[in-house]
Amino acid sequence: MAKTKEFIIPFKGLGLGFHEFTFEVSKKFFEEIEYSEIKNGSINVGLALEKQETMMVFNFTIDGEIGVNCDRCLEPFDYLVNGQQQLIVQFGESYKEETDEIIIIPENEYEFNIAPIIYEYIYLLKPIQCIHPDDDEGYTTCNSEVMDKLNNINSQEQTDPRWDALKELKEE
Repeated sequence: MAKTKEFIIPFKGLGLGFHEFTFEVSKKFFEEIEYSEIKNGSINVGLALEKQETMMVFNFTIDGEIGVNCDRCLEPFDYLVNGQQQLIVQFGESYKEETDEIIIIPENEYEFNIAPIIYEYIYLLKPIQCIHPDDDEGYTTCNSEVMDKLNNINSQEQTDPRWDALKELKEE
C-alpha cells in the first residue's frame, strides 16, 4: 500500500473537534499499490475529520479522474470519479473491521494510514464495465478500427457443429 507519509494522520496530536485535510492522488499513488487495476489518475481527496473522545469520524470527498482501459476496444481513457464516503474509527483493544463503515483500532495507536481507505473508495467509484462515453450525437468514441472488426465478427454466421447435428435430429 502507499508508503508515503502524506497519507498518515497523526491523530494523537490533534485536539478534539473538526480538522480538514486535502490530498492529491496521482500515478505515483497507484504505482505503489500492488495489483492495482487503476494505473493512473488525478484525484483530489478532501477529508473532514471530527475527533471525539472515543472515536473519529472521517468524511471523504473524492473528485477527479482515473485512467482505465475500455472493455470494448481496449483503448485507455480517463473516467471521471466523484463521490463521498464516511468512515468511523473507534478505539478498542485490538484492530477489527466491524462493518464497511466502522473500524476499531487499538487505544495505544497514535496515527492512522488512510491510503488503503482512499484506494478502496476510489476503486468503488470505478464502474463494473468501463466503456468510452458516447459523443454529443450519441455515437461511440471507441477506436473505430476495433469496432469495425467487432462488427464484422458479429455479422458472420458462426454455428457450432454439435448444434447442427442436434438440429438435424429435430428436423427428422
